[in-house]
Parts: sequence; structure tokens; C-alpha cells
Amino acid sequence: MCLRAAITGTMVAEKKDASAEMPPGGGFSRRRSSIAAFLLLQTVVFAATYYPQKIGLIKFRPADTYCERHNDETDGKCTRADLFAFQFAAGLMLFYLGLVGFNSWHISRSAHTKIPATPQGRIFGYLKEGEDMNAAIFCFQFWDLVASSLIPEHSSFVFLAHHAMATLSSYLSLEYQFVHHYAIFFGGLSEFSSIFLVFCDLEVFFPAHMQEDSFYGKFIFGCQVIFAITFFMYRVVGWWYVSVQLWKDAYYVLSRGIVEKLRPGKSYVLFMFLAADVILGTLQVFWFYQILLKVQEVLSGDGVDE
Repeated sequence: MCLRAAITGTMVAEKKDASAEMPPGGGFSRRRSSIAAFLLLQTVVFAATYYPQKIGLIKFRPADTYCERHNDETDGKCTRADLFAFQFAAGLMLFYLGLVGFNSWHISRSAHTKIPATPQGRIFGYLKEGEDMNAAIFCFQFWDLVASSLIPEHSSFVFLAHHAMATLSSYLSLEYQFVHHYAIFFGGLSEFSSIFLVFCDLEVFFPAHMQEDSFYGKFIFGCQVIFAITFFMYRVVGWWYVSVQLWKDAYYVLSRGIVEKLRPGKSYVLFMFLAADVILGTLQVFWFYQILLKVQEVLSGDGVDE
């Protein structure tokens, strides 16, 4: 009986150690081809939606305020094709991240079942879904960082800093096989709400009352409601709930020297993740406060367009 227990314990320990071992070569170099393909795809989608809007094949009318800030008139009409195309290119990746994250976390539960349910497993365990996710996050955030810097409405310091931080975090997670489990939540599932934000932002730049299709307005309203609910679920409550587990796991592997054993000289990477978690988590709360202000504005009638 004791011998069997000892053998079982040894097998479990070996499984945990194996799950934390890094495959040969850095994760980023292994995924160079897919990263290049994702970046090219986003650029192609941007171009494929930019030019039809620019030349009038697509006739979405931008709000006047965005024409005043950056007028790109074609034949005397402001198109803001840059804003229009950006929503579709960014939306492509947000759909992928949100849906894959939702599936991995809730449906297939691979984020939980394919690694040991231990601090070591959650911090260092290899997940193919986690590697896929980090490659996609890097592509989205890097492309977004570059594109946003060229569009006035998206080039605020807060947004650019957010994209830069997320780009660096995803690169480090991918390259050194850190926090694959948590990447699926923070970089994937948390973006589930952003699927609906894509359409909400589209309505901000191209208001429903200025379009010919009445269904557009009803669809946007539904997206606004779902966005607010899912943002609160995943980016406020869920974010901080999962963050508590992350910090407990990080304390465990740092205090016992497990980080230096499995990733020699890379303890700084985990500290960077923890810092990014707090900064980005605080931003989520700030952004949710702004959402509540907007909801209050709409309910009071102040946000209704004349």
C-alpha cells in the first residue's frame, strides 16, 4: 500500500515537472510563421474595408465631430475610412481571442484540465491553446499599437501604453512559457466583451440615426447591453477574482525558488506580469466607471442625439 502510494506520488511529481518544461527553442521563434500570417491578415482586412468606404462603395456616414477632427473628404464627402476599417481589422482578432478564450475556459475547459491544478502547473504549464493565444494576442496588440498611433481617436497615451504593455506581456509569455493558463483568461476570455464593443464603437463613429438601415440601431443597442454585462463579469469581477489566484500562485513559486529552478534568470518576467496585472486591472475598473457614466447619461436622456 505504501509502495503504491510512493510510486503514484512520484508519477504525479514527474507529470508536474514535465508540464512545466519548455519545448526546445523559444516560443516566439516557433510561431513566427503564424504571427506573420496574422499580421498580414489584419492588414488585408483593413485594406479590404478601407477602400470601399473611401470611394463610396460602402456608405457609412461618420458623425460630424469626427470629420471636424480629421476630414478625409472624397468627392466632397467625409468618409473616415480609417476609423471604419480599423473596427473590422481589430474586430477580427477580438472575435478570435474572445471565442477561443471562452471555449478554452468554459466549454472544453482545456485551460484547467490540460495542466496540473497546482501553482507550478498554472504558472509554468504548457498549453497549446495558451501558446496559440499568446501568438494571437501579440499580433493583435502589436498591430493595434502601430495602427492606433496613426489614428487620432485611438492614439491617446493610455491606449498606446495599454497596447505596448499587452504586446510585451504576450511576447514574454510566449517566448519563456509563462502563465499560459492565465493568458487564456486575461488575453482571451476577457476580450469576450470586446466582441460587442467592436459594434458599440462602430456606432460611436458612425451613429445609428445617421444610417439608412433601421435594424442597425436595434442591433447596436443589443450589443451595448451585452457589452456592459460581459465587461462587468469578465473585466471587473472575473479579472480580480482570477488575479487573486495568480498572486497566490506567484508567491508560492517565488518563495520556494521554483522560478529560478525552472526558468533560471527569468524571475523578472513573473514580476512584470504581476505589475501588468495590477495596472491593467485598475484600468478595467476605471473604464467600467466610464461605462456607468455613459449609461447614466443615456438613461437621463442627456445622451440622446437630437
